[in-house]
Amino acid sequence: MAGNSYTTASRTKILEYLKKNGDRTVNVNDISNYLKENKSEVNITTIYRYLDKLAKEGTVIKYVAEKGNQAVYQYVEQGHHCDEHLHLKCVKCGCIIHLECDFMREIAEHIKKDHGFELQCKNSIIYGMCSKCQENE
Repeated sequence: MAGNSYTTASRTKILEYLKKNGDRTVNVNDISNYLKENKSEVNITTIYRYLDKLAKEGTVIKYVAEKGNQAVYQYVEQGHHCDEHLHLKCVKCGCIIHLECDFMREIAEHIKKDHGFELQCKNSIIYGMCSKCQENE
């Protein structure tokens, strides 16, 4: 068997879960609970290994954990270029909004031109509350 390129039923279910929840971040416990509910228990270490593989391939984005929290993951379509823009993350529901608007490019150009500082996004996240969660407050 060459490398880890084979597909298993559990890998298929993990990827299915990630795609269904592509509008928000999920953690390993979310995935593990989903698998248990669907009668496909998988070792936590196996889930982490597969998520790391998907992150290296660019299929998921791994957001490094804040102090005391575990890392979270989000499925992204191929070619989404998440390292080229900022992200907004809701602190309530975990949804991620990709900030791919011209205004953000204008800000980056202003910062470089007027302040001599070049932005490098690399999955940069700004935290706040999405409009749905604000409505429910």
